[in-house]
Order: sequence, then C-alpha cells, then structure tokens
Amino acid sequence: MNCEEMIMKKWWVFFAVIVSSVLFSEPMITELAPQMVYEYVLEGKALPGVLPMPSGERENRVSLEVSPFFYFGNFGGKTKTGWFVLSDPPWENFYLYENTPYFLNVSFEGFVGRISFYTEIPFTNNYSDFYLDLHSNVPPLWKELSSADSTFPYTAYGVYDGENFYVAVGRSKIRWGSAEFPTAISDVSPYFSHFTFSTKAQVQYTFHLISINPVLTTEEWEKQSTLRPVNADPLSPYTEKVKTLVAHRFDFHLLENFRFGVGELTMIGGKYPDLFSASPFAIWHNNYNEGYTNSMAVFDFSYVPVKGWEIHGEFALDDLVGTTENESKPTAYAFNVGARKVFSVGDLKGVLGVEYALATKFVYNTFLPYLKFNNRFVYLTNFPSSRTIVDYPVGFAFGPDARIFNASLDLFGKDLNLGVDAFYLVKGPNTLQSEYPKEEEGETKKVPGLSIRGSVKNFLFSLELFEGSASVGLGMKWKF
Repeated sequence: MNCEEMIMKKWWVFFAVIVSSVLFSEPMITELAPQMVYEYVLEGKALPGVLPMPSGERENRVSLEVSPFFYFGNFGGKTKTGWFVLSDPPWENFYLYENTPYFLNVSFEGFVGRISFYTEIPFTNNYSDFYLDLHSNVPPLWKELSSADSTFPYTAYGVYDGENFYVAVGRSKIRWGSAEFPTAISDVSPYFSHFTFSTKAQVQYTFHLISINPVLTTEEWEKQSTLRPVNADPLSPYTEKVKTLVAHRFDFHLLENFRFGVGELTMIGGKYPDLFSASPFAIWHNNYNEGYTNSMAVFDFSYVPVKGWEIHGEFALDDLVGTTENESKPTAYAFNVGARKVFSVGDLKGVLGVEYALATKFVYNTFLPYLKFNNRFVYLTNFPSSRTIVDYPVGFAFGPDARIFNASLDLFGKDLNLGVDAFYLVKGPNTLQSEYPKEEEGETKKVPGLSIRGSVKNFLFSLELFEGSASVGLGMKWKF
C-alpha cells in the first residue's frame, strides 16, 4: 500500500469512527447534526461538503417511534387549499411543519453485503390541517378517517457502500457545504428524489441526478409553452413535462483541517436530460443550452484553524453580466460565511455558531417555470380535499431577495438536547414567483426571531417567536 492509499484509508476510517460515535442509526447521514459538528471540529477535521454519505451502520430491524406534539399560542399558519393551487412559500411559516416530528413513524432497515436499504412510513397530520386548524402532528381522525398525510414516504432509499465509492438511489435530503444556511443545495426540502454517486478519496467527486415534480399551474404552463426568452435558441419553447436537476462537484481534502469544494448545478426543464446537457464530467454552463437549462457555479470551504474552532463559507453564482453582454439577465448570486466554537461543560457538549447569509433579488429565478431552482411538492390531503403545491427552495432557505444573521447554540448530553437560534431576517418582495427580471415594489420585511427546540428524556418542547407571533410546542417521544 503506497502513501496516498494509506492517507485515503485513514481519512475514511476517521469518517466511520465519527459517524458511529454520534449514534446515527440510518445507513446514510443526511443531516449535519450538532453532534457530528462537535466531533469533527474537536478532532481538528474540516466538515464534509456533501450529504448524504454512508454512516457505516448496517442492521436488519423494524423500529417504531411515537411522538405526539401540540402547538399553543397565536401562531397563524399560511397556506392555501384547492385543486393544484400554489400555496404560500414555506419560509412564511418558518418551516414549522417540516421541523415537527411525525406523530407515528415506522422504519424498516436491512442489508445484504454492502447494499443497505432504509424506508420510513410516517402517520402524521396533513400539511393543510396542520396550519389551518389543529397545529399538531396528530391527525384529526375524529373529523375524517382519511385526514392523515398521504404524501409519504419522505425517506426511502438504497445505498451501495463500496470501498472506494458509494451509490445511493431513492428519496432523502441532500445538502452541499458546511453552513447552517446553504446557498446551493440545502436540506429544507423534505426530500429529493435522486441518484447519487460519490468517491471516497482526498479529491472527492460527487454527481447527483435529481427528478423534480413537473406539475405546473395553468398560468405557469401557459408561460412555459408560449414564452421564448430573448436568450433562447431557435427551437424554443421546450414543452416536455419533465424537470431535472443535475449537480456535480469536486471536494479537495488535501489537509485534514481544510476542505475546498467547487461545483456546478444545472436545471433542465421542458426536455429530457441527455449526455449533452447532463454529462457527469462536462462544464454544463459552456454547453449554452439556452431555452432548456439554467446553470449555477458553487464554491465553498470548511477550515478548522485550531481544534475547537471552525470557519466556513459558500458562494453560489447564478448569473454574471459582463460589460459586453446583453443585460436581459441581471447579475445574481448568494453567499454565506460563518464560524463555530465547540466546547464541553461537565457532561454537556455544545456548539456555538454565528452565520450571515445573503441572496440577491434575482438568484434562483429565471424566465421559465421549469428552469427555476425550486423543488416542487404536491401535498395530497383528503381533509380538507386539496392538492396543495409547495415550492421549496433548492438553495437558500428564504429564497431570493433575503438575508439573515443567525446566532445558534446547541447543547447535548445523556438525556438533554437543546437547540437555540436567534436571528434577524430581512426579506424583500422578490420571490421565485416574481416576474423575471422585474423588481417587485412590495414591502421589505424585517423579522427578528427566536427558536428554541429540545428534549429532556422523553419530553419534547419548543418555543417560536417571530413576526409578532408566539407558539409553545409540547410533546412526548417513545421508541420501540
């Protein structure tokens, strides 16, 4: 075994030790949990640039979790009901539904050799009733027997965990970068339907092929099928009912305490992807597939200058208008920068963090509905009868025309988990639904807020304060 192979093996052995030490029970790690951040930074290791990644866990088992949870206060949820109606964006509700545990969740896990599978079957309240009526994860079966959410599964995948690479197929979260608020691919969506290939090396290559729900409203379809943008090719418009996100990146782990990543995303819409538009090793921007693609470049890093401290940043470039270019598409970008300090007090361990993130007015947006950087969900509900469309940002959690400063504290011990976020959000009127490239003239909202979530043994609690509203959440959790 040569020196390079020894370094590679040491690097991935460290990954396996870390993930097992923070008690991940799934075959893949899909969230950047505080426990994981603590272990990495304490050891002087840069944080990973891509999730999901294998956890090293392989079991054959069936598990059950029961977690009734109720909210009390003056919180008024924002949503719409109807037949394929576009709802309020999820950031208007600060992702309360998405951050609430399932009322009941059955998980199935198994493996054969290096192949593992994992599926969750949740039983919980539906999206519309949660915001409009009960404010709880308990389905109102006393009103309607079919009132439970029927959009599941949100997590269901298989993974091949090889010695030098891994492949995952199914539904799970995906995130890029080491930030609390990623700007390229974030984990605010309940899931992405994806194929992922990634190598295990000091120079790590990752490729995602992601299918996105192509359903459009009547107004959106009219625009997609008739509008020909000024920069489109002569064959426009493209009207196949398909939307695909492809993404690839390199992560350079040349030092244990420093990781640098460079990547690219391209949204392909109205046309099925092919090896010209989605070749894993091409530079997609340079294909100039005007009319059916929208590309974005990404750069990010994680650096641990000394054990216990970590700094990180990310820059996503959607469009850059040069001095000789037509200004039909304005310059658009998003970025974040932040720092973390890990510590311990007695039996408690903690992560203290600060971060600033910004998205300009036109980032993620474009002329055609199929080329916008959104992950569309259709929540099927029988009570009330509805097909509610919710657009989750692929990138920054609050979409375009937004910036946030966030200070966070995470504490965890044997029987305690506590997460505190104090933030100041500035959200302008431009959204992914804004006519592109038009500057909206609406109100700019300035929202200070506080979010506290945690558990003590089996007891769950939360406190949410933002935009003149307050809610207290209480619940219990049992595992079988």
